Amino acid sequence: MLSKIKTLIIEDEPAAVNRLKKELNQLEGMDFEILAVLDSVRDSSTWIQENHEVELIFMDIQIKDGLSLEIFKQVTVESPVIFTTAYDEYALQAFKFNSIDYLLKPINTIELKAAISRYLELRQGSTDSYLRQLSNLVESYKPSTYRSSFLVSYKHKMVMVDVNEVAYLYVKERGVFMKKKDGQEYMVDFYLDDLEKQLDPSRFYRANRQFLVARSAIKEIESYFNGRLILTVLPESTAQIIISKSKASEFKGWADY
Repeated sequence: MLSKIKTLIIEDEPAAVNRLKKELNQLEGMDFEILAVLDSVRDSSTWIQENHEVELIFMDIQIKDGLSLEIFKQVTVESPVIFTTAYDEYALQAFKFNSIDYLLKPINTIELKAAISRYLELRQGSTDSYLRQLSNLVESYKPSTYRSSFLVSYKHKMVMVDVNEVAYLYVKERGVFMKKKDGQEYMVDFYLDDLEKQLDPSRFYRANRQFLVARSAIKEIESYFNGRLILTVLPESTAQIIISKSKASEFKGWADY
């Protein structure tokens, strides 16, 4: 058996922490010493700054006070990182840092073993093999090309609308509509769920079930009651655009990245 792997877990869901610990304990021939379990960017940055013995970090993307990627802006992270998350939209950003893998929740035991194997290869100095595997991982997470324009109907004609001209898309009684930055409105033949997948997530945010908003259209973000946020956009929306309490931290991290 190898010596204990000094491990840090950054995760804000206790159930997810317990599941990860259980999975790690069940891996044969491996022994992990959990040095700390942290749930915020602030606490994690402080801990990493003060502790240098950690050998491997498991890091959720969305934690209590924002995106864990913010940690890399605040401190130097020298240890390899295995990201764990329920979403894959941050995969390519994660690989810019010390990532050796990106595991989607619920974590699959086989994929966890593969991630640990990559770590052990890196630890044992198999750099060429590690770089090849990392390159393959990055390629596997590259999204298909995001939508660059819309072809919409307008007064018995077809009009091309560049994505850069879109302020937000939203649901009304009769369907889904696009509002351009110049105030022009068009109906589009897609569900909002489909559009969310077609548009670059670094530029468009799904605020709620009704709105998909362009970053460039957001002018103000105000605190709302019960931990929610309310957005002011241009052109002005006739309906309030509200971010729920459960998505507030995620949205702040997205808006500040």
